[in-house]
Amino acid sequence: MIAITFLLLANVVKGQVGDSTIVSPVKDKKKYAFYPVVAYSPESKLNLGAIAFVVLDHEKKGGTSEFYRPTSITPYVVFTTNKQILVKSEFDFFFKSGINLNFISRIYKYPDSYYGVGNDTDPEAYERYGNNYIQLVGQALKPLNSKVFYGLTFDLQYNDIQPDDGGMLEIQNPIGVSGGRNVGIGPAANYDSRNSTLYPTAGMLFKSSIGLYGRAIGGEYNYVTYNFDFRNYFELLGPKNILAYQFRANFITGDDVPFYKLNVMAGDNYLRGFDHRNVYMDRQSMYFQVEGRQDLFWRLGGVLFAGAGQVFDTFSELNAEDVRFVYGFGGRFQAMKDQKLNLRMDVGFTDNGQYAFYLSVREAF
Repeated sequence: MIAITFLLLANVVKGQVGDSTIVSPVKDKKKYAFYPVVAYSPESKLNLGAIAFVVLDHEKKGGTSEFYRPTSITPYVVFTTNKQILVKSEFDFFFKSGINLNFISRIYKYPDSYYGVGNDTDPEAYERYGNNYIQLVGQALKPLNSKVFYGLTFDLQYNDIQPDDGGMLEIQNPIGVSGGRNVGIGPAANYDSRNSTLYPTAGMLFKSSIGLYGRAIGGEYNYVTYNFDFRNYFELLGPKNILAYQFRANFITGDDVPFYKLNVMAGDNYLRGFDHRNVYMDRQSMYFQVEGRQDLFWRLGGVLFAGAGQVFDTFSELNAEDVRFVYGFGGRFQAMKDQKLNLRMDVGFTDNGQYAFYLSVREAF
């Protein structure tokens, strides 16, 4: 599947809908590209659809600042052989004042899988259930200086859950089995010294936020989330070889959190290789991953990655014997000639014999 997709992209790039540059006195540049999608993931199986890449540059006369940040938009629509419909757009706006508005919008008709809760669930024992939902999640940040941003995080989500009669969800009856509204808002702060938001090769990013979910602001559940994300990037043996690593921790307090909002450690941006992102979920999660990135030729690149993590209910349950490990490799295709915005394809393997394929936009971290 990976080889087929690369061949498809290689042919499409010659006749892509757009890869244009519009130059004005203030050096505003607008670049865009459009591609069909043929992909595979463990959650959705075969994917067919389309994806677009839009990058807006607003360079100032006389050059850019040390940590110049372009605006990027990546919408896509996908239909899967698992009878899923995914409409998703990622937005990362940087205004001339330095204000950053980054968010993801999702509209999913998404038959999903439930494996239970905890770090020792059985990947072979699960229930397929209906999970149709819409979501708007992101941050609105104001710069304190060129590296420090502060502001608000927000999450608006509505789920329509349709469990099977007599299935695991009905028997275990976790919180949230009837779906409903999740509304959260809270403080956020980022430190960002990366030399690029699209494909960083130097610098670090530290993101932190607290999400307050409650009925008082329109939701149906009361709980608090704490999120920490640290990333570092540097050259290794030359500018075409980049080493990146990430440590991420997500915690939840409160007993009124729906099961579909519990933390996970698997997925295309997390530990890649598990049969499904929901195989291991719980109130707390921590993981570490490292990735070596190599430019190859033309617009193609390759990566090697590895990671380790764990989900748990309370810190007393932390146990080195329960840590899960992954490793894998992947390919990269630069969607635009002059912008390092990649479409990526990865295959990951786990310590318990699972493996998974992924196709996504941007780097995993």
